[in-house]
Amino acid sequence: MDELAEGERQRREVNTYNLFYSATTARANPSLAAHDVRIPMMFPVIEDRTNGVSAEPDFVLYDGATCVLAEIKSGNNINRRHTKQMRECAGVDIETAEDALKAAQIQEKTGYDGTVTAVEPIIVYQDLDEVYIDEARAESDNFRDTLDELTEYAVLMTQDYGGDLRVLDGRFNDDGNLQSLLNRGVELPRNPPDTIMLTEGMEHEILAMAIVDIWGEQAVDHDNGVTVTRTEVRDYFAPQHNVGLSELDLVFEFLEDFGACDRVENHMYEFTRDHMGAILEVESQVMSESVEDYLHGADQSSLDDHFGNDDDEDDGDDSEEE
Repeated sequence: MDELAEGERQRREVNTYNLFYSATTARANPSLAAHDVRIPMMFPVIEDRTNGVSAEPDFVLYDGATCVLAEIKSGNNINRRHTKQMRECAGVDIETAEDALKAAQIQEKTGYDGTVTAVEPIIVYQDLDEVYIDEARAESDNFRDTLDELTEYAVLMTQDYGGDLRVLDGRFNDDGNLQSLLNRGVELPRNPPDTIMLTEGMEHEILAMAIVDIWGEQAVDHDNGVTVTRTEVRDYFAPQHNVGLSELDLVFEFLEDFGACDRVENHMYEFTRDHMGAILEVESQVMSESVEDYLHGADQSSLDDHFGNDDDEDDGDDSEEE
């Protein structure tokens, strides 16, 4: 199968995040939120520098006792890099988890005091099932060894649209409320709400799609259009995502050149009804070609990747930064 274009990969990744997140919404059965489960952190870095621990799960689930560190995958290809990620999550002990929750202001967000009785790493693949695992185990010693090592550190789960979020292999460390819910499984919606807009990497393509989804498409309802500054975009996604202003410069350069908006002042952009045709084409454009390739050509992008790009200017004179 051909390798996915970057934009398509990013959109699939965001869709997968939203599918997992939907387990806490009213569209799920049972809704984890109805059982007092919350998602207080997304894309955190959980560190214990004294013991050399650094884990970066996609989501943290918490019910006042159990802290689940969840890594979400948009495909079903199990590999050793995933094992390394889950080994890092398994290194997070109760004290480190409590420190991370308290640093994330868990009491203000949820009312819970941040006490942790168990830390449970899980890894969730898209549309993986027992048949595939059994066949791959039988056919490949390498797959069997990789899977066995992975499940030393994490519970292996799967999810699918209109299907279940459920356990495939591995055991939880404890038998609390949240572990019981995940063991029973959660029926997920066919069409989960778009709660999460960006990938963990905040690439240019997904940023372009998010900007036109949030601000561009509003223009149809406003006679005078919709304006937004790059700082407003940055602040909208914070603190979940730390989007760089220089990255937004490049994305808005693309959107302006593509005809999806106009720059009306320094770092301020306007979307109007006249831009709507291009706005609606942004997603298909970045699904087939990267923003860098569109602006500078594939050959130049490859050179920048090879030699590095040191053209990131100091933006200290930008009044928006204040």
